[in-house]
Amino acid sequence: MSGGRRSGSRNRRRQVSEDERAAAVEAYRESVSRLQHTAYRNMRQAVAYATIFVAVTATWMIFIDQPTPTTFPWYAVSILSGAFGLSTYFVREPRPRLYVLAAAVVLAVVGVAGIFITN
Repeated sequence: MSGGRRSGSRNRRRQVSEDERAAAVEAYRESVSRLQHTAYRNMRQAVAYATIFVAVTATWMIFIDQPTPTTFPWYAVSILSGAFGLSTYFVREPRPRLYVLAAAVVLAVVGVAGIFITN
């Protein structure tokens, strides 16, 4: 009634040599490294796109005469955040690129918060 399965067949493993095991571990580590790299790149691009979107929205609001003299500096800060977000594509070194992206996020948050608080 067991359907042809032998008792204990689940515990049998294929015997591999140390070289094969080391090659498999190295392939696994390389795969995880590539996955982490692409995930970080995708996250960085999404954050940069968000700051650019904030800048485009702030620019549009300026063109339709939305800002008042009290809110205009916050719109300018939002536009500056988009410039920093756009500049992340031109910075090649990873550490300075992270700093530029962090500055873009801080400026975007400050700009949007200032716009909402002063309105």
